[in-house]
Amino acid sequence: MVTQIIARGSTFDSIARSASRPSTMSDNLFLITWIGLIVAFWVGLYYFDKWRKSRSGIVGSHKSLFLDLCRVHGLSRQERSLLLKAAKIYRPLEPALIFVDPTILAHCAAAPPPESLGYAGLAKKLFNATTPTDGKHREK
Repeated sequence: MVTQIIARGSTFDSIARSASRPSTMSDNLFLITWIGLIVAFWVGLYYFDKWRKSRSGIVGSHKSLFLDLCRVHGLSRQERSLLLKAAKIYRPLEPALIFVDPTILAHCAAAPPPESLGYAGLAKKLFNATTPTDGKHREK
C-alpha cells in the first residue's frame, strides 16, 4: 500500500512540474484547434437546421403560424389539440384565425361536457372573456 502511494506521488510531481513550466503558443495550439472545431460544428448544425426547416415548407405556412401562436400563448398539448379540432371544423384552411375570432370557440362550447369546459377555458385564456361591467374591460 505504501509503495502505491509513493508511486502515485511521482506522477503528481510530474503533473505539477508540467503545470508550473511556462506554456507557449504551440502547447496551446491543440486546445485552440479543438475549441475552434467544436464552435464550427455548432455553427454548422445551426445553419443546417435553419436550411432544413426552410426546405420542409412549414416555415411561413398557416400551420407554422398556428404553432407559433400556440407557443406564444403557452398552450398545452391538450389545448392545442382542442384548438386544432375547432379550427378544422370552422376554418380548415386557416387555423390561426381561431386566435382572432372568438365566435369560433363560442360555437364549440356546445360540445359534450368535457370538451365544452376545455373550450370555455381556452376562450378565457385567449380572449380574456370578461364582461364590460366588471371594470376590467376598457374600450379605446
